[in-house]
Amino acid sequence: MKNLHNVDIRLTDALERQLLAEAIEAQQEYVLDRAVKQLFKKVASFFKAPEGRVHHSVRTAH
Repeated sequence: MKNLHNVDIRLTDALERQLLAEAIEAQQEYVLDRAVKQLFKKVASFFKAPEGRVHHSVRTAH
């Protein structure tokens, strides 16, 4: 097995640009996914009844 401390890895400019573009795209997708998740949480909160003000309108006949 080669000693990894002595391995010299060099990226071509084109490969480095491609990797950087992919990293930026992945970061943007992550931010977009989080924003969509937060939006759904806000929308869902509008449809959720407040816990302190739940009134039951169903009456039972005795």
